[in-house]
Amino acid sequence: MKKNIFRSSSASELVLAAILLMALLLGGSGRDDVTSLVVLRPIAILALAVALCLLPSDVWQRNKALLACAFASVLLVALQLVPLPPAIWQALPGRDLVVEIDRAAGMADVWRPISLVPYRTVNALMAMALPLAVLLLALTIERERQFRIALLLLAGLFASTLFGLLQIIGGEGNAFYLYRITNDGSAVGLFANRNHHAVALAMAFPLTAALVALASRMAEERSGALQWGGLSFAALLLPSLLVAQSRAGILVGLVGLASVLFVLKISPFRIAGSGGRTATWKTALALVMLVAVAILTVQMTASNSFDRLFASGVGTETSLRFNTWPVAVRLAFENLPFGTGMGTFVEAYRVVEPDFMLRPQYMNHAHNDFVELFLTGGLPFVLLLAASLAVVVRNYFRGSAEDRSEVSLMFRRLGAVILLLLFLASSYDYPLRTPLMAAIFALSLVWTAGRAGADRSLNEGT
Repeated sequence: MKKNIFRSSSASELVLAAILLMALLLGGSGRDDVTSLVVLRPIAILALAVALCLLPSDVWQRNKALLACAFASVLLVALQLVPLPPAIWQALPGRDLVVEIDRAAGMADVWRPISLVPYRTVNALMAMALPLAVLLLALTIERERQFRIALLLLAGLFASTLFGLLQIIGGEGNAFYLYRITNDGSAVGLFANRNHHAVALAMAFPLTAALVALASRMAEERSGALQWGGLSFAALLLPSLLVAQSRAGILVGLVGLASVLFVLKISPFRIAGSGGRTATWKTALALVMLVAVAILTVQMTASNSFDRLFASGVGTETSLRFNTWPVAVRLAFENLPFGTGMGTFVEAYRVVEPDFMLRPQYMNHAHNDFVELFLTGGLPFVLLLAASLAVVVRNYFRGSAEDRSEVSLMFRRLGAVILLLLFLASSYDYPLRTPLMAAIFALSLVWTAGRAGADRSLNEGT
């Protein structure tokens, strides 16, 4: 007899669902002056405390490497805030200008931390509470019971899609824009940035496909509604991705569409391989995706999105980003090995910004999170990123070999695809600096590399 996933719950699930819902409602912008963070941050810290209490010892043991990387990142940020004696911090690379100013102001004996702008680094440290809470809570939930959490996330992405369409219909400055500083006139959904909204739509393709595929096993009584509802949402995603007017989002969206074949393990030459009802929805889903790819490709070549993608004239977004990256990398080498401090890009870059790039708007980020991590986190964070990637890849293959259940393998493939999409987007923007995307990232880490303490397949008792 099959389980009905809607008939059981746990404290971890309830807390995780609550914090994810709060992230959907309040976590669409990563600016430190956003009012919603006044509500979201304390809730995230409280959820983190609950997660630490609920995490069983066997989960700690089975995920030692993954959790070690997570807590190491928190520790490294905290260490950037520890005040150092003047003789030590003045000897750090890249501090010459600050040293000269301090001496001129008669403050040469002041103790300072590694971070050039401590309050920015404090903000970065507080921002880590949400993804860490999601990570710990998700690890306590059995693999098959993650289905409801994934459904909640999909519902949130559906709401973001509707908000984006309403924003376009209502015109600039209408009430459906949730944040004061936003891409007015574009579809941004529950986010403040159209690129982040487009990335969310891109990950909705594999998420929808996975949940539609699992619907008959995870929620037998509602499988029909979930399957056809998922197909309808997949069809709605295409126009939503186009009206977002995001160049990077369109490219990531194409990857998201293609990833559906990997998530479902469908050969593009054998779409309907299993016959019956399963073949029907697989064929329908594949056709939706193939038509979407065709329309998206035509739209790119026929619209100004394609022109904007390859625009490289002076003053365009593309040229500004390409010109920013080498300056930021050079500045990063000048501040090795410890960097300028997490969250300090604006102030650090402002000192060396080339004159020909000056304009009324300031560069709020490097628009390449790997470059910005190198600059602000230094060598320790680069090494930690490499170690974390190694842990995730190892756990993915080890977990896939240990648990061959359909549910577990499906979630691992889904998580891996979402991580890939976020990494691609991070090479051109900064999606993980928004609380909602950080929460999705943590959830995807668990799906990809997590090893629950009591992970049982749905086939037990059948």
